[in-house]
Amino acid sequence: MSGDGRAVVATLRRMAKGRPVDNALAQLAALKGMGPAVLAAELPKYLGNKSNLVVAKAADLARAGGVESLVPLLVSAFNRFMDKPASTDPTCAAKREIANTLYELGAAEQEVFLTGIRHVQKEPAWGGSVDTAAELRGLCALGLVRIGYRDVMVELVDLLTDVEHQARIMAARAIAYAGRDEGALLLRLKILTGDREDVVTGECLLSLSNLSRGRALPFIRQHLDDPNPTIAESAALAIGEMRDAAALDVLTDRWARHPLAETREGLALPIALSRLPRSVEFLLAAVASEAESVAIRVIEALAIYRHDASIAAKVRAAVEGRAIRRLTEVFQSTFDAG
Repeated sequence: MSGDGRAVVATLRRMAKGRPVDNALAQLAALKGMGPAVLAAELPKYLGNKSNLVVAKAADLARAGGVESLVPLLVSAFNRFMDKPASTDPTCAAKREIANTLYELGAAEQEVFLTGIRHVQKEPAWGGSVDTAAELRGLCALGLVRIGYRDVMVELVDLLTDVEHQARIMAARAIAYAGRDEGALLLRLKILTGDREDVVTGECLLSLSNLSRGRALPFIRQHLDDPNPTIAESAALAIGEMRDAAALDVLTDRWARHPLAETREGLALPIALSRLPRSVEFLLAAVASEAESVAIRVIEALAIYRHDASIAAKVRAAVEGRAIRRLTEVFQSTFDAG
């Protein structure tokens, strides 16, 4: 063990007095940034703790440190918190962090992920109860995809119709992550049938874009005219994320055909997200010539390039050329502050 590691261990021993859970969390905080050898030696006792908060923090440190040797202890802790889960692990804090750690480590723990993707945990809440396991189900879906579980698409179909919208959102992401052609069909069907939460449909559009890229362009393009502004905005973002010349043409053509400031404001970020040289030049011209409200949205969109000195300088020059105080303030708050 290195000198730093011995120093940390000595500090942990000095912190051993006081309230057990608070002390354990403080000790774990002191382990942040330690190397895998120190974490592998120190985390096992915390993974066996009765407190779900302590185990959750220990699992997160194992993830950050990439400590694969702790996988058996993580699995054991997960199974332990499946016993009377609402009382032993309220809010699913421990199981959620353990599942995320196993996923990030690429651990082939099929049974844990299958248990987690099907787990529902109702806990008392104002006016009734709340299911605190939605994120856990989504994380386990990602885990099953990563380990190549044979029937993962069956599980993802179920999750895409989950009662909780957070689980449905994560199902869409997992379908894109799986990278399978049948996943595109599932996403199209979900988009066409709709969802009671606009954010879910929006996520399906983005996931379809990530999965199918240019092949999905004609389908997603139809939703630019959706009467629901949230869906239309999500479609534009999905097209921008394709980072494709043809997709960029769709957005710039729409800009040209719709002179209303509101429409152009909504297109600024999607165009910037394409990250093509032509998109940057297009938006720089917009800063120099468009109405103030549109120029503001364009500057904010171009802020994704604030760490690119060359582009930042061009945006600054375009703003200075306008000599409008509000544009200068927006540039300073988005570029100089970054």
